[in-house]
Amino acid sequence: NIAHVIPLAAGMLVAVGTYSRLAGHVPGTLGRGVRHPSKSVIYACQEMDADGESNAVTAISFDECTGVLTAINTVKLPGGVACHVDTDGEFLFAACYMPTGSTGVVHMLPLAEDGSVQPICDTFEATEASGKAGDDARGGSQAGRQDTSHPHMACLYRTSDGGMGVLVPDLGGDVVYKLAVSKQDRKMRLVGSAKLAVGTGPRHCVVDTQGANVVYVIGELTNTIDVVDIESMTSVQRVSTLPAETAGQQPSEYLSDNPFFLEKVGQSCCSAVKLSPDGKKLYGSNRGHDSLTVCSVDGGRLKFEGCLSTRGRTPRDFFVGPNAKYLLALNQDSGTIATLSIDDDGRKVPLFEMNAAAVSVIALTP
Repeated sequence: NIAHVIPLAAGMLVAVGTYSRLAGHVPGTLGRGVRHPSKSVIYACQEMDADGESNAVTAISFDECTGVLTAINTVKLPGGVACHVDTDGEFLFAACYMPTGSTGVVHMLPLAEDGSVQPICDTFEATEASGKAGDDARGGSQAGRQDTSHPHMACLYRTSDGGMGVLVPDLGGDVVYKLAVSKQDRKMRLVGSAKLAVGTGPRHCVVDTQGANVVYVIGELTNTIDVVDIESMTSVQRVSTLPAETAGQQPSEYLSDNPFFLEKVGQSCCSAVKLSPDGKKLYGSNRGHDSLTVCSVDGGRLKFEGCLSTRGRTPRDFFVGPNAKYLLALNQDSGTIATLSIDDDGRKVPLFEMNAAAVSVIALTP
């Protein structure tokens, strides 16, 4: 369900993606989306359609003044649980988290002049999985999470020769794939990969915007951020997303009052990672610790500065305001969106609330 468009500031709207109830990967859910760079169109992942049997991507037009949403079309995708999309305005790239057998997929789909999504023109297949080695590296925590490939994001970036590429963090394989894109041939081609420490579970990434040829990759299963050199596809730095004192603590000592992570997961798990508009700050979300990591960025290297409480449970996604003075934190298991003032030590005032018994907020598209 992406039935929520809310005013953020004068002349600015944001679309909120939700799960239809407080559970992951349920029928009828519409999650992470991306806006067309020049049209009033949003592309959203539909993890499962109403029959619970297939996943899809949906093009949705919206009125710039009223925020009224109108579905344009939906294209079903092979694979399972479409979890992330990105676009350059000509093509849409969709990562599917659940594999077909042991193969994870990322699809490339053309976009029509009206913004509608056209049938798949190419598919990248991934098969790497860390399996039991990943479980052992984490001391048995989150066992089974890496039994198969799990592509979790399709992140577009501009290559050094002016072309376009896609970076794909694969949680199951502890790898980030580097794909070259040929628009003329409408194809993707594997040109490199970064193998991260076993057990990391890379989930999302964001490319540096200050001139360093690096990408910041957040590890869901180890609460870390790797700085990966895009040319060599090697990790050149790793920082923790949690305060240093948590390293010697039991999960029950540092997790917030969050029953799901306390009782079922047993640790904090990262989710989104994003840069401030000026590229000088990096933020990452900690689900379970229920905070946002804050790192300063200098020359493609990170310095951990601390964490901001999101004043809610399970911050699955967030948005950095255009003036870099506030953040919007989407607390999935609280059903709330909170504003955090960056200049005032995370002071929060309510912005928007949903009925937590009915939906859980998971993604925001500006």
